[in-house]
Amino acid sequence: MRTLTLFMLLTACEPAAAPTEGASGTANAAPVAPVEASAAAPETDVVVATWKGGELKLSEVNEAAQSQLTSMELEYLQNRYNTQRQARDSLVIEKLLELEVADRKLADVDALITIEVEQKITPATDAEVEQLYAVMQRQLRGATLDQVRDLVAGEVDNRKKQERFTVWVEELKAKYELSGSVPFPDLPRIDVSVDDDPQIGPDDALVTIVQFAEYQCGYCGKARESVDQVMDAYEGKVRMVYRDFPLGFHDRAIPAAVAANCAGEQGKYWEMHNMLMDDQRSLEDSTFERYAQKLQLDMNAFASCRSDPAQTAEVNADFEDGQKAGVTGTPAFFINGIMISGAQPFEQFKTIIDRELDPT
Repeated sequence: MRTLTLFMLLTACEPAAAPTEGASGTANAAPVAPVEASAAAPETDVVVATWKGGELKLSEVNEAAQSQLTSMELEYLQNRYNTQRQARDSLVIEKLLELEVADRKLADVDALITIEVEQKITPATDAEVEQLYAVMQRQLRGATLDQVRDLVAGEVDNRKKQERFTVWVEELKAKYELSGSVPFPDLPRIDVSVDDDPQIGPDDALVTIVQFAEYQCGYCGKARESVDQVMDAYEGKVRMVYRDFPLGFHDRAIPAAVAANCAGEQGKYWEMHNMLMDDQRSLEDSTFERYAQKLQLDMNAFASCRSDPAQTAEVNADFEDGQKAGVTGTPAFFINGIMISGAQPFEQFKTIIDRELDPT
């Protein structure tokens, strides 16, 4: 049986290291509440260390590692659910294909796919090959179009087959009246402060998403697509809060965060935020000034704000809150306290948000 393979890409910038600029500060930062352990405590609190005049119990160890343990549990449950869902979908497709082969009295699944996929796509045109070549040119390491034309044409055809296969599977699901889903796990929650950070959406929204991200992380920029879809699909029902989490190996993450916050002092936070996310490779001081001029900010006030140590302290306070909540890479999202890590597709957000809006 032919299969169409999807390659999973990394979705997050990591690991997180301490900020490299400025003193760590706590100005205006609300403390993150401790996380309650979701696992049942043992009947006897085990002693894990003793010394002359004292001892250490497992409950104390768990309390010290609550955020990390909760994050690990979240990751396990989500990965388990995703694995079950993918296995369920694969098995369903296999069963539906077998039904369709029998219904149409064909020799095997290969014959069915030949008819419904391979024969229903048009071969790659020169224009399509040239368009994909332009996208793949960096990966092809300088190879000319003539050198790789057949390779690129094959990739165009493969993408068309994949798209056709996806559409056709949905047709089969409708034909055979597929229903049902894998039970979604009861995920533990982490209490994360929204602080006084920038937000989109109403204060009284039923769902609050706290996002920890930074401007030099490519996956944070990639995540914008899903974030925009969420805000469009759940307008008035979701509040999105952005908090800074500058990674130590990204030297322009803190200056960019400060520039965005200082634009926010003049009511232009999201405009600056979007500009920085759109051009993550150009985060120099001259870039911040150019964007500030484009936004018609008071340039003297903008410069004064950027040099204020309190701005760096505020960014660092966000970082510290993220660490307390178990964030180790960017982007990280907390949907009513339920954590998901990385630039995940819209469907990942939708699954959790829908349950938050209608838990029945």
